[in-house]
Amino acid sequence: MGVMNDYMVGYYGEGFDMSTAVFPAAEYTWMIAIIVIALIALWQARTFVSQF
Repeated sequence: MGVMNDYMVGYYGEGFDMSTAVFPAAEYTWMIAIIVIALIALWQARTFVSQF
């Protein structure tokens, strides 16, 4: 499957496989979600600081 999946299987055991997750591309979706949350936080901080 890939290096990331090999690490996950090694950590969680043979029964864990992100390719069978509820939503597609689960290996990458969490990274995209973190980036989106970080961008929203930066935008919020920028608009907060611009009030002063």
